[in-house]
Amino acid sequence: MSTQYFANCSTVEQVKAEFRKLAMENHPDRGGDTAVMQEINAQYQRALKRCDGQKSTGSDGAEHTYRYDEAVEREVAEALAKILRVKMHADVAVIGTWIWIVGETKPVKEELKALGCIWHNKRVAWYWRPADAKAYKRSRGGLEHLAAQYGAKVFRTDDKETALA
Repeated sequence: MSTQYFANCSTVEQVKAEFRKLAMENHPDRGGDTAVMQEINAQYQRALKRCDGQKSTGSDGAEHTYRYDEAVEREVAEALAKILRVKMHADVAVIGTWIWIVGETKPVKEELKALGCIWHNKRVAWYWRPADAKAYKRSRGGLEHLAAQYGAKVFRTDDKETALA
């Protein structure tokens, strides 16, 4: 009988938070087992499908409806795994479906570019976004504002979680 990794998750936020925690613990690049990570990925996709159409209220107070898109979810998970492999002293934050990288990134800027990351001058950070993602509304706020609006999970590249500063 296999482990049910997302059995206790009933919201999109819980599923995504649990996935990020499990990925940090079980990813093969971090000493985990490939077969276990593949099972976690498969269960993650099934758990997200269960949440399709679910309404939630963001920390900005606005109500959002989650729409499951398997291709986008896979794209984000794969990009996050690649970015977390880069040896750097930086925070990596998943905000919505975008990935933001803040910290000492100058030594690895060519690696980040090769992964499809783009430098954002005003926020002084790198970002990666899914291929079909568009910025519908230009937000003038910082990363804290985006995190409050879309939800965020921040990882330290030294394997310690941190809060978005």
